[in-house]
Amino acid sequence: MEKFELNLNGLNYDVLPQDNGTYRIMDGEEKIGVIYAEPGDEGPQWKTLDDLDTDLVNDLGKAITDHNA
Repeated sequence: MEKFELNLNGLNYDVLPQDNGTYRIMDGEEKIGVIYAEPGDEGPQWKTLDDLDTDLVNDLGKAITDHNA
């Protein structure tokens, strides 16, 4: 998949899909974290091992899901 841009709450993030199913989230040239989806009862549950706000991870994950639909 190709890199794409998301706008959340007036901020632009570059999203770089990785071959292993994770998504590298960039703010300009700075990597802010990596997120990934796990199956859940109500659709994908978005997670990270990085120090990112849970709401931001969920918002980014929903936007990625919408983008990929």
